[in-house]
Amino acid sequence: MRTLITNVVVHTMTSEPFKGEVLIENGVIKEAGYKVKNSEKIDETIDGKGGMLMPGFIDAHSHIGLNPDGQGYEYDDVNEYSDPVTSNVRSLDGFTPTDISIPEAAKGGVMIYCVLTGSANPVGGLSFIAKYSKKKNVKEMLIREDNGLKMATGENPKRVYSEQKKMPVTRMGTAAVIRKFFFDAKNYIEKVKKAEKEGKPFTEHDSKMEAAVMVLNKQIPARVHCHRAEDILTAIRIKKEFDIDMVIEHCTEYIKVKDEIKEAGIPILLGPIMSSRSKVELRDMTFNSYRVALEEGILFGCMSDHPVFPSEVLRLQAGMACNYGADEAGMLKSLTIMPAKILGIDDEYGSIEEGKKANLCLWNGHPFDARSKTIWNSVDGFLEV
Repeated sequence: MRTLITNVVVHTMTSEPFKGEVLIENGVIKEAGYKVKNSEKIDETIDGKGGMLMPGFIDAHSHIGLNPDGQGYEYDDVNEYSDPVTSNVRSLDGFTPTDISIPEAAKGGVMIYCVLTGSANPVGGLSFIAKYSKKKNVKEMLIREDNGLKMATGENPKRVYSEQKKMPVTRMGTAAVIRKFFFDAKNYIEKVKKAEKEGKPFTEHDSKMEAAVMVLNKQIPARVHCHRAEDILTAIRIKKEFDIDMVIEHCTEYIKVKDEIKEAGIPILLGPIMSSRSKVELRDMTFNSYRVALEEGILFGCMSDHPVFPSEVLRLQAGMACNYGADEAGMLKSLTIMPAKILGIDDEYGSIEEGKKANLCLWNGHPFDARSKTIWNSVDGFLEV
């Protein structure tokens, strides 16, 4: 199937926007330019009506499908509260692909989401990456499973486990739980090596430790929920102590520790900012974080934390950042190519380039304008406006 999209302003995310055409073949971008060269045997031509063609937005921190809208407690699978360390749970196993928020998110241009467990536990579970699909099943939506291990610092673990009267009840207790988790995993690795050296079968498999091994071997990053500057610095210490890859999630007080984050080379996910300051550690929440991150050249993504802030209007949060001085092109990248890089899927998604997946949205106006709508996407085709 060869599809030619014409009469559009193409925002590739790797070059300046231009009015031109995009050729798609069997779901893959074959060419993008002012006038495509290989325009023979076109099966379908789409008139973009002068709209803005963009990569589908990527929400790199979401709980979409884990607590489906309108379903209540019975469908709430965001947090496994039963233990401070639940690295053996997979958010994929709690995902509800029929969540009505998923097609709503697509209307807001969000076509890809990384779905994580919540922030109740110092060590949560394994996240996965999914894409919007007409077929409401995980098999069709899945891009990558077990792509990160969620962890959390700050108020949430303190509140949850002080109520259960077990460790951690302090921020230092949370850090201690995380450190013990990695030390236990190092001992686990040594046991495996010893069995291999002795030519004996290893019979003490531990699913919690297997997740830790993936982090220690840098197969996946630790995805650490941090709001306060002090917790961000603790996370950086842990990263250095165990030589692991890490992404700081929320990073509310980023500006206070921007130099330390830059020195550590840690990517961050900022948001949600368009929510209330519902707890003390959100007191210094500010849209200025986006502007400063762009000025500092930090790899970051603009995230929703859906359903805390609906993924459907993630674009408006990015637009508000521009109102506080953030560069418009930079904020579009924070919804596309930058989160794709953070998630490790930029070889296929996040920009309009030859060889990448045609995961695209066509807008009738700028997505940062609340009045704008998606009029076409690569899954549904033309939409009712």
